[in-house]
Amino acid sequence: MIIASQLKGLRFVTMALCFALVAMTGAVAPAQGAPAAELWLKPDIDQARSGDTRTLILGVKVENLDRAELHLTYHSSELEVRDADPGRTGVQVAPGPIFNQTCIQWNEAEGGKIHFVATRSPDREPFSGSGTAASITLLVKTTGPGIYTVSFDRARTALFDRQGHSVPIDRFTDAVIIVPPLTVTGRVTREGWHSHERSGVNLMLYPAAPPYKPSVRAHRCTDAAGHFTSEAWDDQQPPLDDVPPTRPPCTYRRVFVRLDFPNYLSECYWRCADDDVLDIGWHDLEGGDVNGDGCIDILDIVRIIDAFGDMVEPGCCVPFAQCPDCASIGGQVAPPCDINGDCRVNILDLTQSAGNFGLCTNCP
Repeated sequence: MIIASQLKGLRFVTMALCFALVAMTGAVAPAQGAPAAELWLKPDIDQARSGDTRTLILGVKVENLDRAELHLTYHSSELEVRDADPGRTGVQVAPGPIFNQTCIQWNEAEGGKIHFVATRSPDREPFSGSGTAASITLLVKTTGPGIYTVSFDRARTALFDRQGHSVPIDRFTDAVIIVPPLTVTGRVTREGWHSHERSGVNLMLYPAAPPYKPSVRAHRCTDAAGHFTSEAWDDQQPPLDDVPPTRPPCTYRRVFVRLDFPNYLSECYWRCADDDVLDIGWHDLEGGDVNGDGCIDILDIVRIIDAFGDMVEPGCCVPFAQCPDCASIGGQVAPPCDINGDCRVNILDLTQSAGNFGLCTNCP
């Protein structure tokens, strides 16, 4: 009980001393003849992927530093400050050697803002030189590419000497965390076609670890050889809320790939995207699903037989809303049951559908 009472009294004295130090620093007049200070974050440029943690050192070069009021901003939707003191309410950054075991009046990271206000103890001399005021550990939450900054709030950040005079700051160095873009490549061909352009490739990007919330998506159309490359990602939320599989394990992010074309079975795949380039390989779509129900069965055979002999002039176009370039191709619209794009419904379409009888899409 005596020890507990003594500790309680010590905490009270420490708090009172901190408040007293705050009151003593009310003056903000610039120090006479004081050399200008510098503040920086290091590394100032870093690269990371989703799930990585990065630690930024908040450094200072100054003469006669007694108190620092440091305020910063960060992208809270993409970056998360990791708590340096789990035993204390809220999220805090870690004090550096300059302010270790001193009076910390404000240490909070929340809502895209970091506040670190600290005063050196009266029994310690003011700090002069270059050193670390604090360190900030960040978790990269985003799966999409981007450039995310951690910046000093120049209007609020201030340094003071022991007399309460403000120390001029002539240089700030902010930090940038770069999440590199993911390039996805591959090839998609279609049974029975000589040209494989205009197949649809839909890509949805997920983090590797829960919560499995899709972040961005991309849509591309194949060229005449069936190749595609996607480097740009949209900011829209994908409509898919499916949960990624846990096998194989992925380190950073997962990609959901969906391949489509009219009258063909769609194909879907999960792929790990732990590198900056993902090649999904070569995929050949099976034709014959003319009613679009995801399976090739007797309903498709009957529909093809009913349309047998339908034709338009050669050079027709199979309409596909995901790759709407029929106008540039010219010609007429292909018959609805034309599987191989030869502008007629004949034995080739019937044979292809019969050959794939019983197959179904693997897409959800």
